[in-house]
Amino acid sequence: MHQRELVSSMITSSKTALQSLGLEQKKTVSVKIRIHKDLRDTVDFIRAVEKAGVDFITIHGRMRSTPSSKPVSLEAIKLLAEHCTVPVLSNGDVFTLSDAKHHAKETGVDGVMSARGLLQNPALFKGYDSCPWEAVEVFMNHVMKKPIPFKLVMHHLTEMVGSDRSQKGMGTLISKEERKG
Repeated sequence: MHQRELVSSMITSSKTALQSLGLEQKKTVSVKIRIHKDLRDTVDFIRAVEKAGVDFITIHGRMRSTPSSKPVSLEAIKLLAEHCTVPVLSNGDVFTLSDAKHHAKETGVDGVMSARGLLQNPALFKGYDSCPWEAVEVFMNHVMKKPIPFKLVMHHLTEMVGSDRSQKGMGTLISKEERKG
């Protein structure tokens, strides 16, 4: 985010490429950002990417240096979203559907993104509190049809069935003791 001219140039180039391919109505260009210690710097970055033509912005409510063990700042996301003229997604610490609803309510954003939460539970936005076995089956069926690297398959499976990094309070398909066994 300290290279706003470079990011702006990338957005402009992407938008131009989509237009030349006739895809400007079918594809979007977005950025995902983190907050700066001084939120004015983040607002300046937002203005630059909006001027470059970004279609929407995802705001992760932690600074790059803030560990994921610290909660995201919904207040910062809300303040930044108020300065945006394009749709905004909130991101960070979304592990359940109620987390997503809380983000939306507290920040007033247009949508919510989850990363680690969706890796652990691909059915999160359907309202499941933990990954249902059916989600693992669907994933494996997709892998059989369109293979991805084995290490990636194992990573996703580990996250879905329960890893040592699973969030407290989230149910897992396989307990820590079963994974050791």
